[in-house]
Amino acid sequence: MNKKFRSVFVIASVAAVCILVFQLYWIFNSYKTAEKNLDIIISNLLKKSVESYQFKQLDSLPVIREDDPRIYYAIKKRYVYPNKEIDPIKEGPYDMIINPIEIPKNQMPIIKNVLYKLKASTLKSIDLKELKQFVQQEFSKNNIDLDFNLYLTHDQIPDRNIFYEPVQLSKDNILIKAQINNIDTYLLKQNLIPLLVSLILILLSAGSLYFMAITIRRQLKLDDLKNDFINNMTHELRTPISILKSSNEALLNFKGINDPAKAERYLRINDDILNKLDHNVDRILDIAQFNDEKLRIDRVKIIPDDLMMPILNRFMINENVRIKYVNQLKDGELYTDPYIIDTILSNLFDNSIKYARGEGVEILLRISSLENGFQLYIEDNGKGIDSIYLPYIFDKFFRVPEGNLHNVKGYGLGLNFVKKLVESLNGDVEVKSELNVGTTFIIKILNV
Repeated sequence: MNKKFRSVFVIASVAAVCILVFQLYWIFNSYKTAEKNLDIIISNLLKKSVESYQFKQLDSLPVIREDDPRIYYAIKKRYVYPNKEIDPIKEGPYDMIINPIEIPKNQMPIIKNVLYKLKASTLKSIDLKELKQFVQQEFSKNNIDLDFNLYLTHDQIPDRNIFYEPVQLSKDNILIKAQINNIDTYLLKQNLIPLLVSLILILLSAGSLYFMAITIRRQLKLDDLKNDFINNMTHELRTPISILKSSNEALLNFKGINDPAKAERYLRINDDILNKLDHNVDRILDIAQFNDEKLRIDRVKIIPDDLMMPILNRFMINENVRIKYVNQLKDGELYTDPYIIDTILSNLFDNSIKYARGEGVEILLRISSLENGFQLYIEDNGKGIDSIYLPYIFDKFFRVPEGNLHNVKGYGLGLNFVKKLVESLNGDVEVKSELNVGTTFIIKILNV
């Protein structure tokens, strides 16, 4: 079973990791695609802004292009609105119209020379503040909210957040350098929803993997505990069965039935073994019934000593067991369920005896008053419990590991049952323990 669980865990882990890797790759690829598209848009808008600025500055100054036998000049054309007068002082909207002029090849060198001389003075007329307004207008039209700075430069140095656009009507290959300051923040804002969705998917995948790992680990632990429970129950049943078979064989095959003294001794042994088996079966049935349905609580007023003394006497029949009982109650009565208190103390005393150090068992039972209830304090001088196991002692089927030794038989159900019984009385239980010193249980029960 463990091998099967581990195989499932490995397959599920690989699948979850693949999902995580795919999501991360998708986020990275989406970001890079958005970045590339934004770079293209910014370059085009910067080019358009520089051209618009130059057209405004140079209106009808012709433009020449390399390897082109034509020259181009731009003129403005205003929009004409029907039945609406345009203020001659304020310009209205207009379009730029570029017209080409065919130039004979033999005249082209002369014309180019003249135009180059005209363009030589253009650099001095470039106003970066005015040009920035053109760029901002283009950015606004395309809903791009970016902070940038413009510079004039001769050198083009590649950089992620810097864009260059040549000034066509300038000397010495002048470039407009646009430095974008918040491009990463802009990209994150533009891709925020897809990124959040991917992040949620990644977190869900990681959370599912973690939950799956915890679940499988619990299943493996429960599987081990189940096997331990089966082994312990097998040992618990095998020993009394062996004793019953031996005594029965002595009576049948070795004429023990003809000896009244031997027959009585064997029958008493068998009766004692059967009583123990019956007690163990009752304990398991009580636990099963408590898990299936809520335990019925019958609170009554009782005198503490009348409840405690029969329990103490039952365990002190063994001459190696000494139980000190201290009653510190302010009132002479308790309001509780006597059967549940009996069951709780019986389980704890039984554990103290089973896990004793040496032959002498010393137990202290102290009962004291609380503001709205009472407290049971049970202390023994047993083997104690390692601190690393204390958080698990109330788990069903859990038993403190002792290697391959099986000196103490049990099912790992007693303390789990104790805790549930205490909780049924609106109480809580606390445990303190130290190896080779002993264990202390503090039970607080409220009258609610």
